[in-house]
Amino acid sequence: MQIKESFKRALLSAAALSFAPVLAPYTAFADPQSEEQVSQFAIPSQGMGDALRLFSRQSGTPILFSEDVVSGKPAPGLEGVFSPDAGLKQLLNGSGLEAVAAPGGARIIREVPASSGSSSRQPPLSKEQSEKAAPSQVKPLKEDSPDSVLRADKVTVTGTSLRGLAPESSPLQVYGRDEVLGSGATSLDQFIRALPQNFGGGSTEFTTIGLPNDSNSRQNNTSGASANLRGLGSRGTLVLINGNRMAPTSEIGDFVDLSLIPMAAIERVEVLTDGASSIYGGDAVAGVINFILRDDFEGAETTASYGSVTEGGMEEYRFSQTLGSAWESGNLLGTYEYSSRDNLTLADRPEIGLFAPRVEGDILPDARFLDLLPAQERHSLLLSGSQQVNPKLSLSASALYSKRDTERTRFNRNTSIDVYETESEGLTLAFGVDYELGASWAASFDASYGQIRNKEGRFRIEDGTRPDDPVDDVRTESDLWSLDLKLDGNLFRLPGGPVKAAIGGHLRKEAFTNDILGQQITADGDRDVSALYAEMQVPLIGEENALPGVRRLELNLSGRVDDYSDFGTSSNPKVGLLWSPADGVNVRGSYSTSFAPPPLGRAFSLGRTGQLLPYDFMLEYIEQEAPDPSLSGTGYIQVFGTAKDLDPETSETFTAGVDATWSRGGHDWTVSATYYDISFEGRLGATPIPQGQLDIAAPGIAWNDPGAFPAGSVVFFPTAQEIDDLLASFDIPIALFFGATLDNVGVINHVNVVRNLARTDTSGLDLQLDYGTDTPLGRLDAGINANHILDFTQQASAGTAAVETLNTYLNPVDLTLRGHASLCRGGLTASMFVNYIDSYQVDRTEGADGISSWTTVDATLSYDFGARQAGWLSGVGLGLSVTNLFDEAPPASPSDGGYSMTAYDPTNASPLGRFVTFEVRKAF
Repeated sequence: MQIKESFKRALLSAAALSFAPVLAPYTAFADPQSEEQVSQFAIPSQGMGDALRLFSRQSGTPILFSEDVVSGKPAPGLEGVFSPDAGLKQLLNGSGLEAVAAPGGARIIREVPASSGSSSRQPPLSKEQSEKAAPSQVKPLKEDSPDSVLRADKVTVTGTSLRGLAPESSPLQVYGRDEVLGSGATSLDQFIRALPQNFGGGSTEFTTIGLPNDSNSRQNNTSGASANLRGLGSRGTLVLINGNRMAPTSEIGDFVDLSLIPMAAIERVEVLTDGASSIYGGDAVAGVINFILRDDFEGAETTASYGSVTEGGMEEYRFSQTLGSAWESGNLLGTYEYSSRDNLTLADRPEIGLFAPRVEGDILPDARFLDLLPAQERHSLLLSGSQQVNPKLSLSASALYSKRDTERTRFNRNTSIDVYETESEGLTLAFGVDYELGASWAASFDASYGQIRNKEGRFRIEDGTRPDDPVDDVRTESDLWSLDLKLDGNLFRLPGGPVKAAIGGHLRKEAFTNDILGQQITADGDRDVSALYAEMQVPLIGEENALPGVRRLELNLSGRVDDYSDFGTSSNPKVGLLWSPADGVNVRGSYSTSFAPPPLGRAFSLGRTGQLLPYDFMLEYIEQEAPDPSLSGTGYIQVFGTAKDLDPETSETFTAGVDATWSRGGHDWTVSATYYDISFEGRLGATPIPQGQLDIAAPGIAWNDPGAFPAGSVVFFPTAQEIDDLLASFDIPIALFFGATLDNVGVINHVNVVRNLARTDTSGLDLQLDYGTDTPLGRLDAGINANHILDFTQQASAGTAAVETLNTYLNPVDLTLRGHASLCRGGLTASMFVNYIDSYQVDRTEGADGISSWTTVDATLSYDFGARQAGWLSGVGLGLSVTNLFDEAPPASPSDGGYSMTAYDPTNASPLGRFVTFEVRKAF
């Protein structure tokens, strides 16, 4: 063990020295006289797609392209010193492709238009391209090109049903494969968790049995990982793969498990932080995260990595193998990824405090029996392919399978030890057909199927022995089928350009079952969904009729009507407006309504129940006295479960922002600022407690202020009939504890019942600033992504006061940011990231304890040999990453033994500590 710890310390020292050059002020060496900076390129002859990715890394220039365009095309290679444009021109020479400029200094690769004399094939969009996405507006690089706006038909982004054009009126962040892999994250859920726009609460692997203020998170029985944009809950973010829905997971089916998506299969990640039910239907309240999978790769690529904490015994191994082949009219790709990670225990993090036992004098088990992160093992396989049948018809298909096993050990205030063994299998199948109907119109048909199969066994450790049979054995089945048919093209032409439109229909079937074997089926149901949608892009002013101060003025209109078999119809419009006063400057705004249907596990819940305890015992737990002496010695019923006849959650979203890009003297700048305001009504959830207090405090608050909660939330001294009616409504019989009896009930607490009564209002500012320049030492890029929340309030119902939960324990914090800086020279890239979360308080009560701010630093170093070395080093890449470089412990916060929560906030911090990863990659 001592040798192992010495090795880790040596590893850390080497890593720290490796990153020291990144801290140097490289910009001081820049040549201010240089108008056109150059870069050193070493790109071997290979497939065009891989060559363009390597070009992007070596030049620092974002290169966007569709795999459909580069499929089957070889790249001649590029060696020497060139400006980005000159190098790109040489790399594309003879390929039938050209580069056009895009905002932010990016270059979009497209086929040379037929009008230019080229006979290049122009196939229709593949399924991944046509699914609710379209490209940015671009201009040609060629000096002799006409001064008109060109559209790059083969590049797609998330947020529209239109091909060939992306409405720029909504905020969108796009992260390429190199950005994702170079972030230091070892999984996609880690990558999403690091985004300032994503809140770390909800369903995550950082909690053992969920959060006390989030009833949905307590149904995450497989330690899955959800997305949570704007902190509006796992249900408020729609997660897609190639534009297709995935089957949801958990014991209520309320979120998509990000941990089942392998990093090796990702081409890019697109994050839309705007309401989008007018395009996608339900769940797109806070936004959409679309994971675009790799669909074109020629050759073979093998990757292996090893990672470890520098304090403790947690280790992680990852291996992936990708094989691909491409031909003139299609491609085929297969990717396998394996990952294995040990558990992280409280014994590995002695600086994190532990809760006290329930009974004074009891001794809690050893800290090694409380996992802060579970052990897990995952296998994933991706198969994808596309075929151009003829100039008008193309086919595409993909299959993604993942199986993840986890093991987690925990104990709570009762000192009992439980071991959870879970297995989660996910399958997503997709098939697409695209057909060109005419000069501008096309039809697309898409079919997809997704399923989740979960197993959970809970074993109670008695006298140090684990039994053969579990105490609980849970089985979850979640299925989703969908069909989409869409037509899109040009309606007519205005002076500002063609008016584009899309119209489509959608059919979906969802089914869900959760069964505790031998005890009870807690949820069982299915629903049918049908929808009609339409979208129109109206260029009021374009290049041909531009005015001073109005280069572009575009209106985007979309709407969708969804009909659900269980609750009815939801109609949602969206209006977006874009004004471009000058080249490189866009002012935008949008208004939309969205909705989130109740998850099937809630809508068809069979798990309504309660527990009866002495009220004095509960008061002792929160260290409070009874609000009135008459309540002392009475019984306390806590009700759990879901109300009947649920409605969808609904929202209104307004965004306004500005995007600007410019280059001066070899210095490239991009700025994006967005204001957002979201009202989320009829939310499913437990009743929020004023000042962020625990649910047990609700009776005391209600006694002193009867209007603090919706009517019926807390009932004092119920009648015998009220108690009988309550017990009759339970699906599972009430549990009695510590001698409490039903003949002396003083309180019935309904605040934990999930129902449509809550409202959340939030507003804030996003700021993204990026800078890049070429220096004598290489390409320097730096930037910052920040989210500042102005308010985040929850309201129990229309008749109660709003509760400000911003900057309180287990809730969003007002300021979160992630800064980055990188230096790239040839095949060497060094990057550093700074993460900051502001300080906050335990709750809103006077004199509440504070929780410190938290700043961590991540760093990565990579080298791609490319063709610089002959023999076995050709195609080799090496990587080193360090997460939490300075091993900053999470800030101290309250613990909660009832939920096995130690003394840190798992929604705003991580117990991982310093984690070092080595990676080796070989391309053949």
